[in-house]
Amino acid sequence: MNTQRLLYHYTKGKRNFENIVLRACDLSWEDFQDINLCNADLSLSLLEGVDLTEAKLINTNFFRADLTVANLYKADLSGANLQGADLRGAELAYANLMFADLRGVSLAGADLSNAILPNGTVMPNNSIIQRKKVISYLTKDTPVTSINRTGNSIYQYCQHGG
Repeated sequence: MNTQRLLYHYTKGKRNFENIVLRACDLSWEDFQDINLCNADLSLSLLEGVDLTEAKLINTNFFRADLTVANLYKADLSGANLQGADLRGAELAYANLMFADLRGVSLAGADLSNAILPNGTVMPNNSIIQRKKVISYLTKDTPVTSINRTGNSIYQYCQHGG
């Protein structure tokens, strides 16, 4: 299926596109709320500003995809391959990233408030990524934390539990 057919079927009410291959496609600024793209291949795709609110993206391949300023609020990205993806400025609040591959991912300015990390850790409210540091702002129940490790800090945060 090509990009135009996906858009056509989505606007006609179809929401299930499991196992679709759209490698290196351009879906920038499209609205795909509540879509099912489980096991899809979107590697090397341009998805800047795409709205994937509450999307089902289980085991989806986003290898080196451009998801800058994408809306992934409450998206299920469990098991997704986000290796080398660009998620700068992305909305990932309440997203499920359990078992996702975050190696080499760019997350500067991304909102990870209450997101579930690959190791099962739930990020504190108001957690954002700044300059490869996980910064959790003081909330009612959570102390301020600053993680500063070499390399990809969010990946190491997931590996070492902060």
